Amino acid sequence: MSTETVVGPGCNVLSKELKRPTGFNMVLTLLILGAIGHLLQTMPQMPAFIFGKMIYGLLGTVVAFIFGVIGLVITYGFYKLKKISWTLGLPWLLFEAVNGFLSLFIFPPITFNSLIIIATSSLITSIPVLLYIRSKKEYFIC
Repeated sequence: MSTETVVGPGCNVLSKELKRPTGFNMVLTLLILGAIGHLLQTMPQMPAFIFGKMIYGLLGTVVAFIFGVIGLVITYGFYKLKKISWTLGLPWLLFEAVNGFLSLFIFPPITFNSLIIIATSSLITSIPVLLYIRSKKEYFIC
């Protein structure tokens, strides 16, 4: 367990001091990898995928950038154990899992590089994080 206190001054009502769960650093690492995977899709010639549809060009870059920024914001919220990140993070991770599944298995991508990026940014990172975060709801108190 980490010794960092996660209860801020705005949570004085909740006087007990909580510690981060043991596997939390691994979950944060997976979330960072997913966000970086989306941000890598902003490179030229890399398509963004939404439910199996490939989006190229400027629109694809914008979509991948937005997905990456959302991933980083949710990761920061999980790091700070904010209740709003738990509330918004679960639907986002579910969307990521469904999007990754459809993009990988139903509509296979054209290149091997795009396959690796989709698997890293959506499917591989979202399912374990979704399961772990769902079981740790009591840590998200403020």
